[in-house]
This record gives sequence, C-alpha cells and structure tokens, in this order.
Amino acid sequence: MASTSVVTLNVGGELFQTTAATLSRAGASSPLASLAPSPPNAPHFLDRDPRLFALILSFLRRGRLASLPPSPALLAEARHFALDGALLASLSPASAFSPLSLRPAALLPLTGRVAPSAVAISPSPRTASLLAAHGGVVTSFDAALASRTSVLTPLPAVDSLVAVSPALALAGARDFPGVHLCRFPGDAPATASEALSWPDSPSASVLSLAATAASEPAPQWLFASFESARRNSSAVVAFDLNSLTPVAEIGRKEVFGADVEAAIPPTKLGWLAGHSLLLAAGSHSGPAGMVGDIRLWDVRASSTVPVWEVREKEDCFADVAASDSLSALFKVGAASGEVFMADLRRLGGDGIGVEPWVCIGDEKRAAAATASRRKDGNNCRVECYRNWVFVARGADVEVWSQVELTSEAGTKKAMRRNWVGNGPSMSTAGSVEGTMEKAKIVSWAFGGSRMALARVDQRSIEVWDSASGATSVQL
Repeated sequence: MASTSVVTLNVGGELFQTTAATLSRAGASSPLASLAPSPPNAPHFLDRDPRLFALILSFLRRGRLASLPPSPALLAEARHFALDGALLASLSPASAFSPLSLRPAALLPLTGRVAPSAVAISPSPRTASLLAAHGGVVTSFDAALASRTSVLTPLPAVDSLVAVSPALALAGARDFPGVHLCRFPGDAPATASEALSWPDSPSASVLSLAATAASEPAPQWLFASFESARRNSSAVVAFDLNSLTPVAEIGRKEVFGADVEAAIPPTKLGWLAGHSLLLAAGSHSGPAGMVGDIRLWDVRASSTVPVWEVREKEDCFADVAASDSLSALFKVGAASGEVFMADLRRLGGDGIGVEPWVCIGDEKRAAAATASRRKDGNNCRVECYRNWVFVARGADVEVWSQVELTSEAGTKKAMRRNWVGNGPSMSTAGSVEGTMEKAKIVSWAFGGSRMALARVDQRSIEVWDSASGATSVQL
C-alpha cells in the first residue's frame, strides 16, 4: 500500500522519488501538489535543474533549508514552484526567537556615505523583509537577505520608518512635511509615492510613526504624530491604510504663550493590538529638568479623553515602550537609567497622585540618581518584542524576561535581566563582529527570529538571528 503513494520524477535527467504527501506540502497553488503517484518506469518529467530541485525537495521534507542563505537561483526556482513565500517564511520564524540565543548573522552594507538613521522589519508572518533608512534613501532586503531594492524619497533624512508589509513602508522626517509611502512591489521598480499630511496643517513635520500589522483584523491604521511648522500645535492623526485617508485626530495640543510644557508633542508611538490601545509619549528638556507625558488612547472610542495619562517629572523617561503579551508599560529613567514597569491592568483614572511605576532594576541607585539629577539614562532605548523587554545602553543590549519565583509564601512573577551576546564585555571576534567597531546603537527593530541594529557612523545594518542553523552572510 505504501508504494502506491510514491511519486517518481525525472528532473533534468536525474530521478527523484518522494511521496504525494511530501509534494502536497508545497500548497495547492504549486504544480508539485498536483503530481500523482507514478512508477519508476513512467516518471513525471520536469525540465528543471536537478541540483536546485534536490534542495527544494529537502525543504519540503524538513520544513527548512539545509543551509543558509539561499542563493538567488534557489529563490527563483522556489518562485517557479510557488514556494518562495513558504521558503522565505522559514528563514526567520518568530517561534524560533530566543533573545539569549541571538548571535550576529549578517552585516548588510548600505550604498552611499550616510549612516543609517532608522531600521524596521515588516510584521508579515510569511515574507518578513528588513528595511533601512540612510539619508533620504530607504533600502529593503528580502527575508533571505539575498537581494535588495532601494528607493529615493523626497526627504533629506528619514527619522521615522515603519514597515507595514514587505511591499509597503512609511517614512517621515522631523524637518520635512508629510508621511511618504515607499512601495516595493517585487516585480516592478520601487517607488516613493504620495505623502500623507495632517489636514489642519499640511506643512507639519512627522515626529513618530506606528501602524497596525497587516495580519490584524480590519481596520488597518497608520498613526502619525505631527507638529506644525511653527511648533505651536500638534496631534496624532490616524489614517486608514486601505484608503490612505485621515479618519481620526487624537490628542490635539496647542501652545499658548510660553507654556511649552503644556503641549509636549508625542515623539514615541506604540500600538498594542491585544488591548486596542495607542501609546503616545513625549518629553521636554528645560531649565528645571526633563518633563514628559505618557498617554494611552482607546482608538475605538469617540472620547477625546485618554484612557490613562501621567506627567513624568522626578525621573522622567529617556524612552518608553508597551508590551501586549506582558500587559505592561516599561520606561528607562532619564536620570537613573534604571528600568521601570507599570501594569496595564492596574492603570486607571488620570494618574494624579498615583505612582504607577515599579523599579525592576536597582531601586537604591534609581533614588540616588534622581536626587542628584544625574543623566544616566541619556541615549538609552527600550523596546518590547513578544515576551521580552530590550534596553539599548550605548553599544550593548540587555534583555528582561519574566520568571516565576517560588518561596514559602507562594509563587510570584518577577523580571530578570540578562545581556544579549556576552553583554558589555562581548569580544569582537567572529566573522561578523570582527568587521565592525562596537558603536552606539541609534536604531533597532525586531521581527521573526531576528534583531536588526543600526550603529552610529556605521554604514551597514547588523543582523542578529536566534534561528537554528543561521550562518553569517555579508552582502
């Protein structure tokens, strides 16, 4: 009975035998899935390269490639069999992401003389691409990191970059109006098309961007934080990503007189899909120190009042991020450099008189730094990905994970810190690390099993991967 499921193929003069079940994994759109069982004396004939087909067949059997990265010829062969999407998706699966297993996997040099200012990874579960902004250029790398496409935007220098899908990225700049759409159709030249503007102030510049993922249920939104050219008004505008029209204005602020701190514009946006909440945060540095606002907005509600807001004064944030899976906000104190956590499930009201933050770092050090008005948190960044919280400190990345601690009083959850790689003392040995100096991180992104870093004055993107079998590649 087993022999009746065997499929024999003659590929370019070389015989292959497999099962119909294996070929069916190619999917209904692939010509391989329709091949019926056949005896050795009557094989199906495919006029293809047998060396490449052997790799395709191995991929169908194992669910992953035997070696990385795939060559352009293999990608073209996979495309012929309608397998390129599945093959690319297997290269960096999110299920394989493990922060403590992240290792340098690729160093992607960029054209031109301008160092990258922003990186992004598309949230697509199938063909996640990596994008980098350098000067006014946005370059897209495919999931295999085997090919690239660049587009020149009208922006002098891109500050904000969001990858909505492998085919669409959004770019903005703090000194140039509008959100510019960068399209990477794959089978046609990339283009930088129309700009999206704040209807009330078409000349307003872009301070930050965030977007819902293409895999999320409709509606699909882009959120853009705008500030007017005169810097006397700001707002977050929600655009429908399908019609590219503005659908809502969130948290409009106006500056009256010299009270700049009353209207601090958001310079960090974050979307929490599981909670349908938009994080909007911004800070201002003045003679009295740093002051910041953090707000959470329910974009489904028509109310103009945020779900939660707090004015940060004592140890204002150097950066803030939100985690859907941990149901929490995280900040790095601007004075202390310590990490703080606020449970979303316990937030409510306007935050006045309530201290939402719990220091998960060194509490004594945080208190001492705040009292002495230090600036240990300068240039620190925080980002959440899946169940982990990442903090960039200069050139190094620390990661916080939630663990369960058991004692006589019971079990409780706590956050524990580790370092990505070998931490601050990480050696520069290795095929990727040895090619660059260890410079400060200026932008980063997470997606699939990867972390992408842009470092100051380095005209390349550093890719770290935790997927098994990842090998170094340099383009």
